[in-house]
Amino acid sequence: MARIVLHKHAWPLVITVIPSEFDLRDIEAYIPEVDALYKRRERFASLVDTTPLVSLPGASERRRLAEWQNATIDSIRRYNVFSAIVIRSPVVRGAMTAMNWIFRPPAEQLTLATFGEGFLRCIERLRADGRPARPELERMAREAPPASVEDTLATGPGARSDTSADRLRGRGG
Repeated sequence: MARIVLHKHAWPLVITVIPSEFDLRDIEAYIPEVDALYKRRERFASLVDTTPLVSLPGASERRRLAEWQNATIDSIRRYNVFSAIVIRSPVVRGAMTAMNWIFRPPAEQLTLATFGEGFLRCIERLRADGRPARPELERMAREAPPASVEDTLATGPGARSDTSADRLRGRGG
């Protein structure tokens, strides 16, 4: 199994990439990483990319995620400005939206079709909350929204300012 990967390089934007499949061990490894974000006591936006996912989590995984969300509901309300969930399937996006009407998430949450849409919404919500993203992320939002987390990696601490997303993908010089 691949693990759930939490990227903090774009803080206050946090990007989670869900692997093609995951199990309880992956969730148990992920939970302390997110709990550590709440301990920072700073507001952030969350962009969750589920596009690699090929099978839905089982009942035990869904139950554990629900238990954890219920246990951290106050932290979510206090520190999570906004969550964008990228879901490729229109049917699954529709089902998730309907579920959010019935069971309101503790912080604003939208399901979107592309990483770029999610990125833009997160940047907008951070700005509206008085927590603008770093200048290079704001520039990305204005000029060319990223298509994937890899496109944002050049913006992390210690990244070279002349590194472009094309260079990260091996195109350009």
